[in-house]
Amino acid sequence: MNQYSTVKHIGLGDSVTYRNNHYLVLINYISGETDKTGYTPLYNRTILISETGQRVTCHNYKELRVCDS
Repeated sequence: MNQYSTVKHIGLGDSVTYRNNHYLVLINYISGETDKTGYTPLYNRTILISETGQRVTCHNYKELRVCDS
């Protein structure tokens, strides 16, 4: 498993581990970038979703590890 080098490399649907749990990337908000709804976040955060539908927010992308499988 590898660490992301920048927040911009995180892709929707990426398979990741965060705090020893497996998730898929649901939403990746990048500070200063406006999304299609007009929302511009003040800080980076990534919304993750588990296989059971539980959502978790990661505020530090360096804690995410990319799963190769």
